[in-house]
Amino acid sequence: MKKFFYKFLSAPQISIVLRRILENNFKRQKEIIEKHFFVTEGDTVLDLGCGTGEFSVFFPKKSYVGVDIDSKNIEYAKENYDKKFLVADGKKLPFEDNVFSKVLVIGVFHHLSDADSQAVLKEIRRVLKPGGKFLVMEDTKNKNPLTALLHYLDQGEFIRSSKNWYDMFSKEWKVLQNFTFQNRICFYSAFLLEQ
Repeated sequence: MKKFFYKFLSAPQISIVLRRILENNFKRQKEIIEKHFFVTEGDTVLDLGCGTGEFSVFFPKKSYVGVDIDSKNIEYAKENYDKKFLVADGKKLPFEDNVFSKVLVIGVFHHLSDADSQAVLKEIRRVLKPGGKFLVMEDTKNKNPLTALLHYLDQGEFIRSSKNWYDMFSKEWKVLQNFTFQNRICFYSAFLLEQ
C-alpha cells in the first residue's frame, strides 16, 4: 500500500492538493513565516527542501533561492513561480560560505536520519551568515490516531517528538522561539534559531 501511495504522490500536482486538504492549506506555516521570518532590505533567503515552491511567494525574487533534491518538484516550481530554483542535496549545497541571512526548512528533517540531519545542519551553518536566522518546521509525533496513520503513510521515516526536535536543534543553535502547532490533523514543531 505504501508503494502505491508514494507513486501516487510522486506527481507534484497531486501531492499539493492532498497536502492542502490535509493541512488546511499550510495556514499555520504561512502565518509563522509572515510573523517571524519577514525579509528586510538586503536579506538573502535559502528555502532548503523547497518542494514545489509553495512558500516562495513570501519572499522577493531577488532575495530568494529554493533548492530541493527532487527534480520533479523543482521543475514544477520553475513553471509556477518566477524565482530561482535549483536541484541540490542539502548535505552538499552549491553555495559559498556565509551567503544567506535566512534559511527556511519545512518538512525536510523527518526524511533524514540523525547522521544526515547533522550533515544538513552543518551545511546550513556554513552558508548562513553570522547572526543569520534559521526557521524550521517539522512533522511531530503525537497520540492522534489519524496523525499516526498519516505518519505511517508519509515518506519520512524519522518523525520525532517535539522534545527530540528541540534537542536536535538546540545543541548548536540559539533557540529564539519554539512552539508546536496543529494544521487540521497534522502536528508540527517550529523553531526560530540563530547562529
